[in-house]
Amino acid sequence: MRYIGNKTKLLPFIAGALDRLDLPQPTRALDAFAGTAAVGTFLKSRGATVVGCDLMTFSYVFQRAYVVAETYPQFTALRDDAGLHAARVRPDFAALVDRRAAERSDAARAAAAGARPLDELLVYLDHYLDPLTAFISHHFAMPHAPGTPVPSRPASVITALHARRVRSTAASTTLAPNAAEPAPRMYFTLDAARRIDAIRVQLHEWRATAAISDDEFYIVLAALLEAADSVANTAGIYAAYIKSWQSNALRELRLRPPSIAARPGTNNGRHARCEAHQGDVSALAPTLGHFDLLYLDPPYNTRQYSAYYHIPELIARGWFGEPPVLRGKTGLLPGAQKSQWSTRAGCGAALDQLLADTDADHVVMSYNSEGIIPEAEITRIFRAHGRRGSYRRITRTYQRYRSDRPSATRRYTSDSVREHLYCVRLKGND
Repeated sequence: MRYIGNKTKLLPFIAGALDRLDLPQPTRALDAFAGTAAVGTFLKSRGATVVGCDLMTFSYVFQRAYVVAETYPQFTALRDDAGLHAARVRPDFAALVDRRAAERSDAARAAAAGARPLDELLVYLDHYLDPLTAFISHHFAMPHAPGTPVPSRPASVITALHARRVRSTAASTTLAPNAAEPAPRMYFTLDAARRIDAIRVQLHEWRATAAISDDEFYIVLAALLEAADSVANTAGIYAAYIKSWQSNALRELRLRPPSIAARPGTNNGRHARCEAHQGDVSALAPTLGHFDLLYLDPPYNTRQYSAYYHIPELIARGWFGEPPVLRGKTGLLPGAQKSQWSTRAGCGAALDQLLADTDADHVVMSYNSEGIIPEAEITRIFRAHGRRGSYRRITRTYQRYRSDRPSATRRYTSDSVREHLYCVRLKGND
């Protein structure tokens, strides 16, 4: 998923810093601002027992899929699902599944033992599930072909997912009545949105009827979040949509299986399982026990992530039960999570308190040179909580993330920024 602050390209840099620390093996690590779980997944690949934490629901989904999950799910309770059974007997079904498996790289293919049930399920959702006009289609989509009507927005029961069967009340949903509905939002083509709706509603139904387990649910939901983001008509964040269709937005929505592998050095899963948590790290961290490593990747600016990524958040939460009443031109969610880490007045104090409250040996914080916590303040806090002589800062320059092009109203001061890793060993921990 396209994500501000994603550390995938910086993982070798982070690995180099971790190699300098006196960390035990295996390590218990707290990924305190998990985001898309890139660092948590990396720490897991090094054999760590990772505990993740983030305010956002979509981050919790990624943590469950990429960090907590250890093996590919088998979806045994779905063997009798009528729709999936009907797809399996189609003459082209097996070939589509084989083609999906063949598209993996050699390394991914070796790690994908037992992935065929997941491949079959994703083929079913990609090719055989009927599209559905529901919440995403009504509020975040426009047709990309001229003359295609925009779906109406009544506050009534949505179209049935399968015309051949009646949906249960729990799986059906109503569209939230927005008194002053804005013009259609151009986040997705109508075709892509109807497929997102169909898959998300089907996942809700399966989970509500215990046809899939929680682990299975989060793995497929993570695949949907990634697929939806890949066809979103945005520059990488959802604070605005592009006013003309980008090429990626016109591609077909396609679910791709996440890479799932057991941690190295484990014996048939006989180890402490990784964990995922949703909530404020300042409140959660002191309750989660001792850590060899506290990894911090707090927000760099004052824009709340709940406004940057409200559509992935909505897809992750679902709109079932009482649908949310959206607000504003971009359809923001009501009661969005707000973090003191994204406020100039609160971020420094939050860092100071977290280092005081968390039971950890080592702290590594990744922070941008344009972040809202001043350099001098970070240094003061780390030195105050760290052992004498253990504080250090490691820096790497990298290309700036740009959500749009330079214009009369947007000027970038440089093409690059610096990523700092602040490292310290906390006092009183041997």
